[in-house]
Amino acid sequence: MHPIDNEAGAHAQLARDFEDHLREGYRYLVKAINYRAKAFNEMLTMYGGVRTAQLLLQGPRTSEGFARLWEENMLQHSVEASVLRPKYRSLFTDTEQDAARRRLEDHQFDVEGFLRHDG
Repeated sequence: MHPIDNEAGAHAQLARDFEDHLREGYRYLVKAINYRAKAFNEMLTMYGGVRTAQLLLQGPRTSEGFARLWEENMLQHSVEASVLRPKYRSLFTDTEQDAARRRLEDHQFDVEGFLRHDG
């Protein structure tokens, strides 16, 4: 197998892992706080995990889901936090990661503490 094919395959697998991570997080939030994010779930189905995260990060404001997680003190389960996880960083641009970090920090989320714990 050509090295580029290997890289593409690894990237595609990581993207699938990221989507699985988001879906698992969704299921957890349904159980933990009875949060059923219908629009988010539809986006995942339509666009996949990476594109859903990219779309959510493009807007100037946070999503309703982010606001709900902030209210519940559960931003560690947000798309923004997931984008910053070391395992998934290579799926996103520096600009996307900066937007995710800025949103979390703007809501007094300890990004560095989260990353040390997640690392």
